[in-house]
Amino acid sequence: MTPASLTDLPPIFDGIEAVCFDAFGTLVEITEKRQAFRPLFKALSSEKRRGLKHRLMREDRPFTDWPEALGAEVAPMTLLEVMERVMIETGSIALRPGMAEIWARLRSERLRLALCSNLASDYVTALRSALPERPDVEVLSCEVGAIKPEPVIYEAVLDGLQIDAGRALFVGDTPRADIEGPRAAGMKAMHIDELVAAMRLG
Repeated sequence: MTPASLTDLPPIFDGIEAVCFDAFGTLVEITEKRQAFRPLFKALSSEKRRGLKHRLMREDRPFTDWPEALGAEVAPMTLLEVMERVMIETGSIALRPGMAEIWARLRSERLRLALCSNLASDYVTALRSALPERPDVEVLSCEVGAIKPEPVIYEAVLDGLQIDAGRALFVGDTPRADIEGPRAAGMKAMHIDELVAAMRLG
């Protein structure tokens, strides 16, 4: 690839070969938030709520399967309410303003682009549809069985990119998951607002 120092990108990209984006709050946003799983959580006992909280974004399982998976009795109307809320949220997922241009600019500079997100499996299709294109590497918590900031999820990103950690830049909006976690894995990392500002100046 073209060395970053010879491109029109700002200095933060010197030595960088790939950029990994967080999804929600970074690349995309849910414009109509409905706390989709709240009715399901309210219908469960405290023990089963803890189980769902731990497993929801770690397992590739549609919301309709969770009562059986948790060994819980949940009224059909509760699942119907979850379905309605999920449909509203997934239907409102949109690329954040300016991100299409940033994505295109990085791609034009021959940087590899990756996505790493914590999300429930019901949101995968809508997320993919909102992106400018399929990233080179996609690591979703519900498919790899781990969530940020657990080290294994960043390892999956690096395994997919097949580059040294120090040549990857992680960009997100949550300090612990998108900055501290990636840095602990050896990556460079920055807040999305910093990236946007740098791209405007670069």
